[in-house]
Amino acid sequence: MKKQPILVIEHCEPKLSEWLMLEYKHSSKIWEKKVLFTNVTDNKTASKLKLLGNVEKNMAKEAFSKKNCIVLDPQAKKTLTTKDFADLDAIVVGGILGYEKPKGRTKELISDESGFETRRIGKIQLTIDGAAFVAKAISLGMKLSDIEITYEIEIVHDSIHSTVLPFGYPVIDNKPVITPGLVEYLAKE
Repeated sequence: MKKQPILVIEHCEPKLSEWLMLEYKHSSKIWEKKVLFTNVTDNKTASKLKLLGNVEKNMAKEAFSKKNCIVLDPQAKKTLTTKDFADLDAIVVGGILGYEKPKGRTKELISDESGFETRRIGKIQLTIDGAAFVAKAISLGMKLSDIEITYEIEIVHDSIHSTVLPFGYPVIDNKPVITPGLVEYLAKE
């Protein structure tokens, strides 16, 4: 039986916002709780994340220094393939909420420091859970070219208000895979 890697989410935000928690929760569900949250130094944050997976105070580069890991980085030169998962211990995703214009924080905060191999999953900046979804699909044998990804979605709240999310979202059955609870969260904001 083929070894399944775990998903490592390197927590890089200064606080655990409700939006971030929603994305973490969805990522954990996608990876069936085979998730390790690294760089979690706050005890309150750690106690919340322990409900979703394992938690480590150290950064991924320390927790997995002798392991075979790949960091998903939009600036990587190579594209992630199913072959990359052959002997992989972990796939590392940045626990970073994006900006409309990417700032290269994954490279700066994780890739450059870790020494791990890097791969990209397209040119579009994905959400944390979107990256987790695409990585899981590729680990199960899909090709990136077979995964439909939409760029920028608009969530309409009422006849006057809407929110545009300038990120990539995987698409299944002509519907973007949006973080469960996000629409409701944005409506109350």
